[in-house]
Amino acid sequence: MDRKCKPSWIDSYIEYTSDQESPTSFHQWVGMSIISSVLQRHVWIPRVKYTIYPNIYVILIAGSAKCRKSVSIRIGMDILKSIKNAPTIFAQKITTEALIQALEESKTKEDACYGLIVASELSVFLGTDAIRSGIIPALTDLYDSPSKWQYHTRSRGREELTNVTLSMLAASTKDWLKTSIPSSSVGGGFTSRIVFVVENLPSKLVLFPSEHMDNTMLRDGLISDLEQMCKLTGSVQFTKDAKAAALDWYEKEACEVHDEKVDGYFGRKHDTMFKLATVLSVAEKNDLLIEEKHIVRALKLLAHNEKYLNTIMESVTSSVIGGDTEKVLTIIKKFRDISHSDLLRKCWRYASAAELSEMIKTLIESHEIKMYTDDKNTRWYKVKGL
Repeated sequence: MDRKCKPSWIDSYIEYTSDQESPTSFHQWVGMSIISSVLQRHVWIPRVKYTIYPNIYVILIAGSAKCRKSVSIRIGMDILKSIKNAPTIFAQKITTEALIQALEESKTKEDACYGLIVASELSVFLGTDAIRSGIIPALTDLYDSPSKWQYHTRSRGREELTNVTLSMLAASTKDWLKTSIPSSSVGGGFTSRIVFVVENLPSKLVLFPSEHMDNTMLRDGLISDLEQMCKLTGSVQFTKDAKAAALDWYEKEACEVHDEKVDGYFGRKHDTMFKLATVLSVAEKNDLLIEEKHIVRALKLLAHNEKYLNTIMESVTSSVIGGDTEKVLTIIKKFRDISHSDLLRKCWRYASAAELSEMIKTLIESHEIKMYTDDKNTRWYKVKGL
């Protein structure tokens, strides 16, 4: 059956959301997450001595209400829920036991358990005791789509799930990320499995809906093509050029040195790339063939997000003082030049004059900012290089 969305479902989905304020990258990753969730275990990627599935964990990050994170997710979920046999969606705060039970209830006739976690507020979904409750270790294990997964619960004893495939689409502010994800998850664990998508500004400002834009046909096409994707099954194949492009990147990446906080992410980046390339291929056609353009686009998508990766990891692992120092730096960046007294007025709720002076000293000695005085001997600060 011919696809209705051309050249790609992702591109059509971006067009469908083009009259809304959220950043285009948010809509793009929501679309990728939707396709990922409908492929389940029916489509797989053969690797050396193991198999991966195209499930992904995505967290959208932006200031509160600034980039309409939750709205972008809701638009996507409206499309996903409209298809036949939509995946199970977990959208409320959930305990590990409740997640296991929900996955058990999602079991298909092939004994496969699958679903999509949707958390427009990650801190609410995970709660403040995510490590103690066991939800983060469980999510870490389930990302790898185990054929058998055992878990011990207090009320029901040993639980066993078979053929699990779980995707996640969540949103958070950078400040709340620290309360949602414990620092112990950084490195080779939970955070290395996540694609963090960071934006600071909306794509446009829209106060009223367009009177002339009718998306009915486009929406119907998106739903129709998703239902085709649900029926796909089999192993993906690679063209000769796709293999060459992936190998060329892999050999160059092996020579790169990264901060230890992101070593885990880059250590599994090749698998993430293949997952995304699969999603991009399926977004275009039904032949399960990965071409060079899919490898190139997948790497470009990841590279865009990696600009912010170190900052995100530092935010998760930072001390309270470190987090407050970063807030001070953000204020200085926003105003480009700001006097000491103006800066103190904006920071006094979480930093005294003495504490602010120590933060300023830290930022100066780390060459993040520079200080200068005007002819009235007033102290001013600005970010170096601006």
